Amino acid sequence: MATAVLNEKVETFKKSIEDIAAVLKNTEETALFIKPSENEWSAMQIVSHILEAVEFWVADLEALLVVPGAKWGRNHEHVRRLVAVDENVVSRIKKDDAITALQNLVPKVEAALVKVNAEDLVKTAPSYNPNFDGKPLSFLVDHLIVKHVTGHYGQIVRHLEKVR
Repeated sequence: MATAVLNEKVETFKKSIEDIAAVLKNTEETALFIKPSENEWSAMQIVSHILEAVEFWVADLEALLVVPGAKWGRNHEHVRRLVAVDENVVSRIKKDDAITALQNLVPKVEAALVKVNAEDLVKTAPSYNPNFDGKPLSFLVDHLIVKHVTGHYGQIVRHLEKVR
C-alpha cells in the first residue's frame, strides 16, 4: 500500500521537476533573473529555493527514519534557506547548471522514499516550526517535498508571465 502511494508521489515530484526544467530550457536566461516586483522572487530565486529546500527536507526525512521522534524542521529565518534566495548568490547560477541540479533531485527523492514504509508515514515528531509540530511524516513527504515543488512550478510560470 505505502509503496504504491509513494510511487505516485515520486511520479508527481518527477513531473513537476520535468515541467520546471522545460520552462527553464524555453526561457531566455536573463528573464529568469528578473523579479516581477520588489517583493517577489525571480524565477531563478525560486529554483534556487527548490534546490535547497528539497535537499533540506530529504535530509530531515532520512534522519527521522533513523531517529523517529527527533525534533525536525526549520522556520523561514533558517540561514541556508535565506542564502539560497539571496540575489548575489542566485546571480551566479547558470541555467544549465540549475536544470541539471533539478534533475538530480529526482533520484535523491526516489532513494529517500524507497526507505519509507507505511508505519513510518503515521509517526509524529516535534518540530522547530510550531506550524509543523506533531505532524506525521506523511506531511513532510506530501507538503514539504512533493506539493512544495508542484506549487513552485506554478509560481515560476506566473512570475515569468509577469516579466515577459
